[in-house]
Amino acid sequence: MTDFMTSLKPAWHLEKIAKLRAGENIVPTHLQLIISDLCNQDCHFCAYRSSVGFSVENFPEDGRKNPIRFMPTDKCREILADYAELGGRAVEFTGGGEPTVHRDHLEIIGFAQQLGLQTGLVTNGVRLRDHAVFHALDWLRISLDAGTEATYRLVRKSDAWPIVMRNLKLAAGLRKPKVGVGFVVTRENSHEIEQACRVVRDAGIPYIRISAMFSTLGASYYEGIEVRVPEVEGLQIVNCFPARIGDLTQGPPDYDFCGYQQFVLYIGGDQNIYTCCTNAYTTAGKIGDLKEQRFKDWLASYDRRQWDPRSCHHCQFNDKNRIINYLLAPEPEHVNFV
Repeated sequence: MTDFMTSLKPAWHLEKIAKLRAGENIVPTHLQLIISDLCNQDCHFCAYRSSVGFSVENFPEDGRKNPIRFMPTDKCREILADYAELGGRAVEFTGGGEPTVHRDHLEIIGFAQQLGLQTGLVTNGVRLRDHAVFHALDWLRISLDAGTEATYRLVRKSDAWPIVMRNLKLAAGLRKPKVGVGFVVTRENSHEIEQACRVVRDAGIPYIRISAMFSTLGASYYEGIEVRVPEVEGLQIVNCFPARIGDLTQGPPDYDFCGYQQFVLYIGGDQNIYTCCTNAYTTAGKIGDLKEQRFKDWLASYDRRQWDPRSCHHCQFNDKNRIINYLLAPEPEHVNFV
């Protein structure tokens, strides 16, 4: 796995590992902040809208599978200010829905940057433009999931392919962020991985991440599908697909401590806190409510060590959790024989 997506990152936060060893909760290094649950596309594999998605239990609102629900801007600023005050380091703006649909997304992301927080954005790229806030991102990933306009329309239920093709080139010219493209393999697009790679390379984007659909169907969804991830000259291909299939095949985790949620927390557009994106908008995954409470007060009062990950249907963070648990385990025999 490439360095910027390696599962070994927890080893760079040994001061936090030491606190976990001492039985303390830690301030997350990374928040996933969902400012919009509304999306301007309708991907059939969406974890929040698909009938087989993990996060469909409490995501709909008044019967709408695409709820018009935005986190209030003042609440976003409050959460970000609390997080920065506590020593937080990074914020990822993702879905839920499409972050750039929020009318104040530039203000919110810009406020995080003013606080000195590192910022990342996952977007479908439709509303991307030449703006200082996007130039100041640390990373940007555009979800594409197709290699041709016809398949894009089929998979994402959108006619925005020409706009996204233009905005891929715009993204490639942004000053600061590391820019990449996301490709979730489905039955409809598995034959277009190489085409997508070439589209991305030709737009000047340096990398593409290949991943799998996480759903209640598990690995059985991919039975009978040949998934071939090619090498394409001039493009870095981050192939997460085999690891995610392994996670889906395994089912529930085989360890009893979720270190991942100590390092990363997910705050939904409904202003609830969830253990992770996989458990988002589920009753079991909800661990906090910020509608009447500040983030810093919740963080000081809730013991995240009590969560038992063996209750999870699947986990896409097994590799990270295993590394964290290894770092927390008693010293192994012959530890100095590296």
